[in-house]
Amino acid sequence: MASDAVKATIDEGIDAIRSGGGRVTPAKRLLLELFAQNPGHLTVEELTEWVQTTNPEIASSTVYRIVEELERIGIVEHSHAGKGPATYHFRHAAHGHLVCHECGEMIEADPDLFVELVAEANKRYGFVVDPHHFAVLGSCSRCLAAQRS
Repeated sequence: MASDAVKATIDEGIDAIRSGGGRVTPAKRLLLELFAQNPGHLTVEELTEWVQTTNPEIASSTVYRIVEELERIGIVEHSHAGKGPATYHFRHAAHGHLVCHECGEMIEADPDLFVELVAEANKRYGFVVDPHHFAVLGSCSRCLAAQRS
């Protein structure tokens, strides 16, 4: 049984789809449930696999179209993290990502970690960082430890 927070998130998504002029189909509802129950970053391929375990008739092209619609109306957002495919998650408070270029681990970092960087990028270069689409590549502690041993 889904928690009240998950139900509220799904209801917000349904409202956003309707207010954006869209129809709430069973496939869209299923994707909203997946995003709400899996707060991490998901590829379209992962979403398709999960959707097809419940409803194998839903094609990957349908999942792509739904994810594009959810992004267009502001429910989900994508991130590019290093060399891998784009990942998607519910849009919420701005945050950056720390991405290990070796194992691909993605860590959501609090926005305050990047306050000075964002301010300096603007001050020095007139560059405005998009806080919803921000990744810093490096090495995670696990990969660094493996390198040392």
